[in-house]
Amino acid sequence: MKRSVAMVVLGTLLLSGCTQQTATMEPTTEETAKTNAQMQALEAATQAGLLSEDATAGLSEQEALQQVTGSIDETQYDVEATEETLSVGTDASSSREYYVFVVSDTTGRTVGKVAVDRETGEKYNYLGDGVLDDYATFPLYDAEAEQHKGWPGSYVSPAGVTLTITQEEQTGIVYCFSDGTEGTAAVNGETAKSADEQMNFLLADGIITVAGGGLTGNYTALAASDAPTEEQDAVQTTE
Repeated sequence: MKRSVAMVVLGTLLLSGCTQQTATMEPTTEETAKTNAQMQALEAATQAGLLSEDATAGLSEQEALQQVTGSIDETQYDVEATEETLSVGTDASSSREYYVFVVSDTTGRTVGKVAVDRETGEKYNYLGDGVLDDYATFPLYDAEAEQHKGWPGSYVSPAGVTLTITQEEQTGIVYCFSDGTEGTAAVNGETAKSADEQMNFLLADGIITVAGGGLTGNYTALAASDAPTEEQDAVQTTE
């Protein structure tokens, strides 16, 4: 996959944590080989001085919770945060950190646990004792609900900045941030560059990484019910 120059610097996930129960395990070959496109872009932006420490803090617990509830029927199941932090890796330079949520049905019976990567928002089926499995093995996995169809949609950063993207043709998108920044960008597969060449966009796993233009960071796709309305956008823009 071709990437713009601003997005080719390789990074590693630096994740750590401590809670009542901490499980540590060696990353699998598949996890080690899996390139994290979002972290590549953020690493490049950090080295260029475009990010503050707050901007690289990753997802909040509430945002991670939305990653889980967005694809689960909340009328039939409850999702609650646990005090458990899962760390995967042998040292600080290779470890990853995850929020862990427990999913229960209306009778209180536990259906399973979901681990959410604190940086990328990627979900895993957490089997306990430090064992992560592909989220597709989670009992409530819904392939249709998990599928994010292309660029169009609403996204939010850890700082609460929203990004709305529309697409009228395959070669271009229209972007609008909640601070009023807007414009068009030329699309090349999963990357895009703004018309003024000040911003680069990267789409991967329902997350858009923005590098440049003072709005650098990860923007996670919102569920349809959480997407801002035009009235909300207007209020945020005028504040």
